Amino acid sequence: NYPYENQQVGPIYFKTPRKAQLFGVCNEGAPKQINYLIDEADFIEKNANTVISLLDHFFATYGVGEKHAYLTADNCGAQNKNNAVIHYLMYRVLMGLHDQIDLSFMVVGHTKFAPDGYFGLIKYRYRRSDVYTYDQLADLIEASSENGHNICQRYRDKQGNPSFIYRDWGTLFLKYFRKIPGIRKYHHFHFSRRIPGIVRVKETIDGAETEFNLLKKEFPFSMDIQPPLPNEIKPEGLSAKRAWYLYEKIREHIPLVEDKDVTCPQPNVEKPE
Repeated sequence: NYPYENQQVGPIYFKTPRKAQLFGVCNEGAPKQINYLIDEADFIEKNANTVISLLDHFFATYGVGEKHAYLTADNCGAQNKNNAVIHYLMYRVLMGLHDQIDLSFMVVGHTKFAPDGYFGLIKYRYRRSDVYTYDQLADLIEASSENGHNICQRYRDKQGNPSFIYRDWGTLFLKYFRKIPGIRKYHHFHFSRRIPGIVRVKETIDGAETEFNLLKKEFPFSMDIQPPLPNEIKPEGLSAKRAWYLYEKIREHIPLVEDKDVTCPQPNVEKPE
């Protein structure tokens, strides 16, 4: 939330400041974490299309040409552990973007892994800072690690232009891929170019392996034949009600006029009754 002060004033306690979503992808080999910072006006919703759009941008922008990718994620079904994400990883293998991908989900009851350490650095800095604008929040993330291990990837650059695009990946994949029945019970997924269309799954790391053929029909695309890009999903921006709330309830808690006008500007839409 922002505005935020390390000595937070009482009157704002029961209010809802402006929000920003933070989505982290940690490259343990670097080691660095890319932190996608998305203001509430530019966020669509917490679903598979959002995760795939960010992950696709991460591989395209911060990938190092790796052919084997080993991924670990938490068990959130709405975002990570779902068929659309599985289809996306199969898509990357079939396209020749990777030769092999292994995806593991944390065991139930184990909720901490590498990204939480980087988030911890951000939280530590945040709780000891005064933050009034999106730019200040982005700078705080960059400064949270003395050696530059936390990188902030803004949705909008400083000129206000989007740096990546949300797309409807799920609809595209359903044309070519089947769903895995009972996907929630599996914790390990293996994709390989040597067995195109086949995903190998296990409930436990030492458990029996099961194979599923995800292909409904022949996948017609490759590095030489690119598929059409999925339809773009554009953020709807702040609602009139939310914009007026920020202007009337939150603006007063920001000391500088220039910061007020950035975070809580006067809305250019009529105030709803």
